[in-house]
Parts: sequence; C-alpha cells; structure tokens
Amino acid sequence: MTAHDFTEFSWDEQEDVKAVLASRGLDLREFKIADDDNSRSGGRKGAIRQISITRITNGKMAIYDTDHFAPWITDFDEALAAGYFDD
Repeated sequence: MTAHDFTEFSWDEQEDVKAVLASRGLDLREFKIADDDNSRSGGRKGAIRQISITRITNGKMAIYDTDHFAPWITDFDEALAAGYFDD
C-alpha cells in the first residue's frame, strides 16, 4: 500500500480539484487529500485507488474508490454541492 499526499497527484488532477473548490468558494488549504493504492483482492490484476478527503475545520471525511477512469472528482464535487463537508 502506497500513500500519496495531494501534492504528489498528477497536475491535471490537482488543477481539477482546485477548480471544483474554487467554484464552490472553498480553498484547498481547508482540506487534507491523500490516496492509497491497494492491490485488488481475488487475484485480479490492477489496483484500486482510494482517495481520502478530510475537511480540516470539522473533521468530516469521505473515501472514494477509484481507478484510472473513475470520476472521483465528480463525486467529490457532488458531495460538496450536497453539503456533506459543511459544518
């Protein structure tokens, strides 16, 4: 299992997340974002990537399972729109 801080994400992922947050009037510094790569169980090839996002001010956290093509950023945006990370 390998953990990566948000600063180690690809530049396009970083820019997409920053754009989502800016569109909601939020700042990246309000969140801790990291990922873990875990081997798939059952002998399947590939990996499942889990993105964990925590709002620093209130400790609310969500984990998004993703792979190379999964829309975790869209899921995060929808959670923000629904008020999941609000106080």
